[in-house]
Amino acid sequence: VAREVDVSLLGSGLWAMGQAVALGEVLGVPWKAPAADFSLNPLVANYKTSDDRWLSLTCLQAGKYWAEWCEIIGRPELATDERFATHQDLVANSPAAVEILKDVIVAESLEFWKAKLEPFTGQWAVIQDTQEAAQDPQVVANGYLQECQTAGGAPFKLIAVPVQYDNEPAAPQRAPEFNEHGDEILEAIGLDMDQVIDLRIKGVIA
Repeated sequence: VAREVDVSLLGSGLWAMGQAVALGEVLGVPWKAPAADFSLNPLVANYKTSDDRWLSLTCLQAGKYWAEWCEIIGRPELATDERFATHQDLVANSPAAVEILKDVIVAESLEFWKAKLEPFTGQWAVIQDTQEAAQDPQVVANGYLQECQTAGGAPFKLIAVPVQYDNEPAAPQRAPEFNEHGDEILEAIGLDMDQVIDLRIKGVIA
């Protein structure tokens, strides 16, 4: 039987950090963000805004986007700065470029930069915390966060497996209690209840 199989980057990313999302939902607070890590490319980095939010840039072709980026952030003179003239120059002088961009970005709020960067053709995004990610419209629409229950009936949420069949999200289930299905499994392999009881009396099984 043919079935449609769907996997998304968003679903896979959530699955990879499912523990953080689930714990954030239980505690009601977002998972603490890791420290910013800067690469040799100043346009592949995370930058902090004035209101303690973060922007993520992933422009692998820094030389292609540098002039446009400098114009949009209000620092057009950086595009002609000989330290940053080519992609190779940007890589060689990345620490200097990063420090400049950190000062520029942190001077304004996230909302300011969201509006300012709207026309930018390079790759960027707002970094969401785990609670924001859990409530993202795409996450909700695709059923990536599923309602579950403990054995005692207490509700909690888990990230679903990122693979969907026929557009239906996989429904995660709680882990079983100790030996919860022991008798069923033993019966399935051919033992009758008398044999199960005998093994339990002898201490062979729990």
